[in-house]
Amino acid sequence: MAEPSLTPALTASSSMGIVAATAHHLGWDIAGACLLGPIAENATVLLPCHRVVLRISAAPHHARAVRELRLARWLQAQGVPVIRPVGIEQPLQPVWRGEPWTVSVWEEIPTPRPARAGVIGEVLRRLHQLETPLSVDLPALDPLEGIDGYLGEALLEPREILFLRRRLDFLRDAYTHLDFVRAPGPVHGDAHRKNIVQDTDGVPVLLDLERFSIGAREWDLVVAAVYRRVGWYTEAEYREFVDAYGWDVRDWSGFETLAAARELRMTAWLCARTGREPRLLPEARRRIASLQSRSAHKEWTPGT
Repeated sequence: MAEPSLTPALTASSSMGIVAATAHHLGWDIAGACLLGPIAENATVLLPCHRVVLRISAAPHHARAVRELRLARWLQAQGVPVIRPVGIEQPLQPVWRGEPWTVSVWEEIPTPRPARAGVIGEVLRRLHQLETPLSVDLPALDPLEGIDGYLGEALLEPREILFLRRRLDFLRDAYTHLDFVRAPGPVHGDAHRKNIVQDTDGVPVLLDLERFSIGAREWDLVVAAVYRRVGWYTEAEYREFVDAYGWDVRDWSGFETLAAARELRMTAWLCARTGREPRLLPEARRRIASLQSRSAHKEWTPGT
């Protein structure tokens, strides 16, 4: 279930200010601190002096951060390669400019790189063999959760927002009629190649546990299939993923609906950033146009 957040939006400046407040509390050095990846609901900052990564989110997400820390420890105990929390009492609750925030602290991954398709398939196969944990209260999977909020932040024309909202309503209804064939259980919820990485030695590491939930395993698998559709995987890479996992989600009758839901989510997330990053508008509109026409060739720009 989504948690409310009325705190100011994160920016590069506020993120570094929160890091400074956190480091001061811990007695840590922030020399060389740098942001990792784009800022959205969360920000991640590397502290190279201590080889740790701080994950910052709004104060109302404290319970979610607690869950992520417990989940990481449970996954580690189950033999799933996962990012490791630092052994301090956390999550932390620093105050910056009168506003409280939530910060969790994780071990740095040496020179991470996006995992190969086959590695992702193997990690998901191992994850999907797990039963529902008793020690972590995981929410039910909702693939379309948060999209309304993304669209509310988007710098788009009203007609574009209207189209996306109508598509969201259609997919919400269609999702309730899907007949899943995999047994439900723990899913990552956002299993793309930036959330499953490999370190210097090629060891896989599962990142970004905020969307971990209980539900249809097909949702984790549709990511790679959508990557193939939008040109981010070659056919050989997708086949590597399928061979490692052991099943092709495209053979399932509900694939088109779930793929459309994933594509909408990827588009809406990018649209939410257009207010802060207007440079993304051409790519956002390219994706919207591809959703408006079934015959349109999907060739999205990766890495945005």
